[in-house]
Amino acid sequence: MHLLLVGLNHNTAPVELRETLSISKAQLPEALAALKALEGISECLLLSTCNRTEVYAYSESRSDDEVIFGWMSDFCGVRQDGFMPFTYSLAGHKAAEHLFRVAAGIDSMVIGETQILGQVKEAYATAGEQGSTGSVLNTLFQQAASVGKRARTETNISRGASSAGSAAVLLAKSIFGDLTGHVVLIVGAGKIAELAIEHLTSSGINQVLVTNRTHEKAVELAKEFCGEAIEFGDLASALERADIVITSTGAKQPIISRDMVHRAMTARRGRPVFLIDIAVPRDVEAEASKLDNVFLYNIDDLQAVVESDKANRKAEIEGVEMIVAEEVDGFTRWFRTLEAVPIIAALREKFEDIRQTEVEKLCRKLPHLSPEDVEAISMATKSIVNKLSHSP
Repeated sequence: MHLLLVGLNHNTAPVELRETLSISKAQLPEALAALKALEGISECLLLSTCNRTEVYAYSESRSDDEVIFGWMSDFCGVRQDGFMPFTYSLAGHKAAEHLFRVAAGIDSMVIGETQILGQVKEAYATAGEQGSTGSVLNTLFQQAASVGKRARTETNISRGASSAGSAAVLLAKSIFGDLTGHVVLIVGAGKIAELAIEHLTSSGINQVLVTNRTHEKAVELAKEFCGEAIEFGDLASALERADIVITSTGAKQPIISRDMVHRAMTARRGRPVFLIDIAVPRDVEAEASKLDNVFLYNIDDLQAVVESDKANRKAEIEGVEMIVAEEVDGFTRWFRTLEAVPIIAALREKFEDIRQTEVEKLCRKLPHLSPEDVEAISMATKSIVNKLSHSP
């Protein structure tokens, strides 16, 4: 049996490809059921975020990664030859090392960001609810959560760390300089949106508009930061007011079309608008960037913003790498013991057969033994078998 990991992320694939292989929360139950049904797959788990889509599996053969890639192609409706050059396939301790680095926040676009640990835990919980994990993936992901916690408590990797939302604000500041006096529209009311608004308000923005498909969430978030909640149906008119738009929804299709932006620009009399789309799949049609005075950025454009921060965290990254190496060693030693389990079970079964046979012989030779004596002999011989079995 083999521990496998296949996938792609922001380091290997552009957002245009990542969005085609993104699997939404609503699709996870169906996806996990289909994965578990594949021949040779005994355990599986899906981790799909804006920066990665990864499948973890416990499988009969190392070559089952090809089966999983084929499933990704079929489930997502993407030709396999179109995405294979952008993927990776890892096994054994390499798969464990990758996951531990992800949970620790050092495989993220924004080094040290905390959201990914929550996403790892959520992916594990969902797989558990669907019954697609077993002893191997349970142990692996429980240990990954421990690695993530250790990294953030034993090092300063997350101290002052930004997120995709805060990186979007940094990008906006690099464009405008002083953000005071500008109107910002936040589309989406998740954790990324919350972090973006938090950084916006600390940067001098005092007019924040918030919209979301579930209006109550928009109201709640806007109230927390003294912003203004906008009905999702009024998104088009809200675009007319906004100088900066930050989008981070979970929609499968763009919610802001080129035509919507064009109409907004007409109403704005050509005043520039900056759209920072950090959703995967993307929220804004790419064609909108071709309009005059429309400046569209996607999540991959944030890379330059966070690169300098990575250099500042070099010492902390080294500390986290040491934790990861230690934890990988522990997991690998545990994983290797699984190979011995069938042998040990067979030995115990053989020992037990011998024990029972000898106790029965003794009872026939000594018919005067009381039931209590027989029970005492049985307990003593079981203890001998257990002690002999322990060393192997």
